[in-house]
Order: sequence, then structure tokens, then C-alpha cells
Amino acid sequence: MAEIYPADAHGYAKAAKLLQAGELVILPTDTVYGLAARADNPEAIAEIYRVKRRPQAKALSVVMFAPEHAKKLVKISPLAQALMDRFWPGALTLVLPARQTGSTLAVRCPDIGWTQAFTKLGFTSPLVLPSANTSGLPAPVTAAEAQADIGDKVALILDGGPCKGGRESTILALDGDHIKLLRRGAIAPEAFAEFGLEAS
Repeated sequence: MAEIYPADAHGYAKAAKLLQAGELVILPTDTVYGLAARADNPEAIAEIYRVKRRPQAKALSVVMFAPEHAKKLVKISPLAQALMDRFWPGALTLVLPARQTGSTLAVRCPDIGWTQAFTKLGFTSPLVLPSANTSGLPAPVTAAEAQADIGDKVALILDGGPCKGGRESTILALDGDHIKLLRRGAIAPEAFAEFGLEAS
């Protein structure tokens, strides 16, 4: 079973070192606990799919530590920039055109303390960070819930207390000036009305 470390300087350093080495760790976020791996490590990403029993057809979003990092990965329209300015860091995932491929990429910048702590430690690699649960089961909002589900399959769990959001991030897909709700989450659809989303 994974060791649980408090979300303090020692825990941050331990988690960052394990992630750098290609291990999986469970991290608290502003929504639910997430299963983290480096986004540039194909072996670690494959392990996330195995641990979660996640269908291969379901793509993973990429988490960055600062909003300005998004421009390295995706093309940012004026509408996307306006949404980032309003809701990042926070519980919004945006599906945008990827810079390196002809496909799209889901990106998010969470509002959680370890992003700054990791940056100070020199670890700034984007992460994949799906919810830390077996696919189909409820997303965990405490370290204990995450440990009970998949704690025997990861190296470490960082305990930041109960997640303040309690729901997964809201997902919006952007196509030019058109905005589409892909998943209801921590931010209510009504919050995006001024950006052109029609609440349903």
C-alpha cells in the first residue's frame, strides 16, 4: 500500500522526485484527488490506463503549473484566452487545438498549492492527472478514499485534506468562437453564459 505523506515541503519533494523518475503518485487538486504521471513519459501514461482500467479510447487531459505554459501545447484563441483569464487557475478543462498534431488536447491549470511548490523544486513538467479511482467508481475527495481504491498500485499519496471542489472539473470544447459543454463539473454551466455557452 502506498505511503501517505502530508502536503508539506517534505511531501512535495518526495512526490516530485518520484514523478521525475516515472512513478505514479496521487495528488490532491481543487476538484478531486488525481492520479499523476509525467505527460512526456509514455510508459507512465500506459500505467495510468492499466491502474485505472481506463478505456484506451478515452484521452487524458494535461495539467500545467501556470496558465502561460498552455501556449507551448495548444493554440489559444481570443475566446480561450478570455476563459483562461477568468477561470484559471481553477476547475476548468479546455479542449483546444494541439500545436504538435492535427488533433485536440484537453488542458487545465488547477488551483492547488503543490504547483508552486513543485516549480520551486525545479519540477515543471506537465502532468496527466485523471481522477485517482478505478474507472466507473466515484472520484475520491480524500486521501483515504484514494488509498482504499488504488493505493496498492502507486508509489505515494500526498494528503492535502478533503478537496474543496468535491467534483471533477468542468470540460469545455472550443472551436473558433463556438463553445460546447462536454462535462458538467465543479463550475456551473451558467458561469459561462457571457462567453456564449447556452446552459441546458
